[in-house]
Amino acid sequence: MTTAPRFSIVTPVFNPPIPALKACIRSVKAQTFDDWEWCIVNDASTVPAVRRILERAARSDRRIRVAHRRSNGGIVAASRDAADLATGDFIALLDHDDELHPSALELVAKHLEKDDTIDYVYTDEDKIAPDGRHYDVFRKPDFDPIRLLGQNYCSHLSVIRRSLVDEIGGFRDGYDGAQDHDLVLRVTERARTVAHVKSVLYHWRAVPGSTASLQHAKPYALDASVRAVADHVRRRGVEAETWMSDDGYVQVRPVLARTPKVSIVIPTRGDGASIWGRPVRLVTFAIESILARTDYPDYEVVVVYDYRDGRPVNDAPIPEDPRVRTIPYDAPFNFSDKCNVGVRSSDAEVVVLLNDDVWVDDPAWLSTMVAMLQHPGTAMVGPLLLVEDGRIQSAGHTNAPTPHNLGSGRSSSDTGYFGEFRITRRVSGVTAACAAIDRRVYDELGGLSVLFPACFNDLDFGYKILESGRHIVWTPLARLYHFESLTRDPAVQPHEMAMLERRWRRYFGDEPYSTA
Repeated sequence: MTTAPRFSIVTPVFNPPIPALKACIRSVKAQTFDDWEWCIVNDASTVPAVRRILERAARSDRRIRVAHRRSNGGIVAASRDAADLATGDFIALLDHDDELHPSALELVAKHLEKDDTIDYVYTDEDKIAPDGRHYDVFRKPDFDPIRLLGQNYCSHLSVIRRSLVDEIGGFRDGYDGAQDHDLVLRVTERARTVAHVKSVLYHWRAVPGSTASLQHAKPYALDASVRAVADHVRRRGVEAETWMSDDGYVQVRPVLARTPKVSIVIPTRGDGASIWGRPVRLVTFAIESILARTDYPDYEVVVVYDYRDGRPVNDAPIPEDPRVRTIPYDAPFNFSDKCNVGVRSSDAEVVVLLNDDVWVDDPAWLSTMVAMLQHPGTAMVGPLLLVEDGRIQSAGHTNAPTPHNLGSGRSSSDTGYFGEFRITRRVSGVTAACAAIDRRVYDELGGLSVLFPACFNDLDFGYKILESGRHIVWTPLARLYHFESLTRDPAVQPHEMAMLERRWRRYFGDEPYSTA
């Protein structure tokens, strides 16, 4: 147990709406935790009332310290000046038109008192509409450094150990509008422990022109975010493509330092179906799409085909190509065993489990998934999967309230809860309909459990990955179609569900990565 910290609230001010500024001041003075100082820098506001209100606040409470810049330097300069005034143990970032929950500092302090290795704390947040209504409650995931690349989801309220802020040089010039994102990226590179307080303690005011009210209100901020993320990735020794998506999220695709061999393992019975109005043999359709569209240079397709009495059970033609080979499988149906047989027959460093009812239309799908395996500690990667009519089939697995596919049935134009369908991020699992896996991890964990012959084998394997301390990543930058359950009965067997619950019930309802 550590002693209670002292907080330095840091606020740059420039021409805020007067009612919003007054509400901000009231929220700080209403804090139930007393040991704080408020370091305010007025960045040469041109509205005379701003100076009068700030000076009145300082006279009313000795803990409020106000400095006035002679010329407008921008948000980075004003934030840096305010941080330079700080004498507390931790710096709390507060914008001039936002509000703190009365218990904000008290609840953060309780977390800090439990663990003296915590260097950075962030909380949940909501927004305040112009009419004072609270909306858009953001129940945030636990700390995810991959999601942080795509969006500064930690943002409000951020509380950072002051010595660490000093160590990294504080706010950096040239990142106006994304100065907090840049700071948090640099802080989390060195923070010993990052803590998440699961309470809405920050109220972000949506005033006209603010980032809270309109994501594209500040285009310069979007550009600064891309540069901040590119800098961060470079500092971590990763070469990557970095850009801003049309809907305002930073996208990062690592550049492959090398292209390890990949074995794409497709268990099949050779069944047929109607896809987009025409009859096809699913495995033929899938392999043809892989061969025609995949731009990855070193892969093979291993088809594990059901045989009986030395012959395939169906007559689906397997495309003739040196990259494609067939493994006969003469045993009762067991999807897990078929995957394991395919993997054992390969010597690739990366294996991709792929259903035969999948179709590729994205040339970079495999390159992207293999690249994402380069994120530190990542063992498995899954893509965005779409059903025949273009709606989402899976955007990863979630545990809440019980295990299921995220986004199932939603429009592919839906960005999801606070952008989760648009951001590469850690997840609790991905479907084995398409999953890229580090071969060493697959072998170490024993592959898919044959005790799950039809359902939940991917969930079981995902939980084994998490138990081993590794991570699973989902990315929207790889996209395939999945004509779900066209090759087998989708019904869940009661004994499989019972076994999944016996093994992993402790994970059910405990969802660290998706809070929708």
